[in-house]
Amino acid sequence: MKIVVCGLGYVGTAAAACLVKDGHTVVGVDADPAKNQVFGSGRTPVREPGVEELLQAGLADGKLFSSASLADHADDAEVILVCVGTPVGSDGTVDLSQVLAVTDEIGAAVRVRPSGAAMVTIAYRSTMPPGSMERTVVPALARQAGPPGGGYEAVYNPEFLREGTAIQDYFEPPRIVIGERTPGSGGRLSEIYQGIDAPLFRVPLALAEMVKYADNSFHALKVAFANELGRLAEALGISPRSISELFLADTKLNISPAYLRPGGAFGGSCLPKDMRALTSCLRKNGVSAPVMEAVLPSNTVHKEHLVEHVLARLPQGGHVLLLGLTFKPGTDDLRESPLVDLAESLLNEGFRLTIHDPDLRVDRLTGDNFNLAHGHLSHFFTLLTDDVEEAVEAADLVVIGKRMPGLASRLVGGGRSMDLDRL
Repeated sequence: MKIVVCGLGYVGTAAAACLVKDGHTVVGVDADPAKNQVFGSGRTPVREPGVEELLQAGLADGKLFSSASLADHADDAEVILVCVGTPVGSDGTVDLSQVLAVTDEIGAAVRVRPSGAAMVTIAYRSTMPPGSMERTVVPALARQAGPPGGGYEAVYNPEFLREGTAIQDYFEPPRIVIGERTPGSGGRLSEIYQGIDAPLFRVPLALAEMVKYADNSFHALKVAFANELGRLAEALGISPRSISELFLADTKLNISPAYLRPGGAFGGSCLPKDMRALTSCLRKNGVSAPVMEAVLPSNTVHKEHLVEHVLARLPQGGHVLLLGLTFKPGTDDLRESPLVDLAESLLNEGFRLTIHDPDLRVDRLTGDNFNLAHGHLSHFFTLLTDDVEEAVEAADLVVIGKRMPGLASRLVGGGRSMDLDRL
């Protein structure tokens, strides 16, 4: 294809080099004349291993060009990649001015393309807050070039290139994501990835925009967590490297998808207790660890969010069937269960409540759970029912608090259910 790359920073230059390697004809365009000159001579305006060699090879093959004018190449371009900067202000606000400036330029060029010209796909790779494409970018394009779907299509294609390993990341990505305005509208862009062995996800625009932030925030969280763990280990005379290696050896729960799907808050006898003990240990040893210290408050915020989530679906004085009271399936442990907090909130707000939990048998409870069942949680046991069919019929809302295989799917429907286990 003929591909125009707008913006010759790290992302644009690395993408251009890889596209040339794949045999495409690439035209680089940048507002900085010096970058255009450097790029057009087969040199890289940024430092990135292996890129200059690919650019030099593309130049020798007659596949690499640069231009100060996007309009000179828009007529026969099949794909236009937008890779301009989106700097962030001191308050965290993302500046889309460069994106909008190049968008206006692209729109004007598309508007005057010859009639009968093939559709051009305009793919944005600049990192933008979710919703930017739908609310800002596509309307800006439409003002210049008319509505998408005729002579052009707009898609979002987040990049996951790390500085220093950009070429490897391009050709060996963990996944490829294309955000589409309408299903199937990213078909032309997907063709440039045909030779890459990676799962391809074609998703709505806002979802594609958000995944870049999800990735980078988690990467930042992991770095901060590891460093906080290391500082605590140092304070306790433990080797930070050794605790890290031991932690990383668990690929079933620690380094895995476990616990990474949004849903219920955590509870039970281990996590809340151990987080309190850990934060106490941090304080006693003079270790500042904002990430770890924020875990319990964050969990409290999420429990409050779940309560609000349920209350918003209920009529005043409505009847709720809560499926689950213990903190997770397969256990009778009530200690610090988020579902206990939810049930208490519902009663305090004046709602009628029925509870079904096959894991709870009061005659089998022992230890702390026995004491809870016969103490300040005893009122919940008068609300338990085994007649789920009748309870579903009577309820205004069925709240699925935890997994009950086969039960929820069999009994709940008609928009009267809410699954808290998977938001």
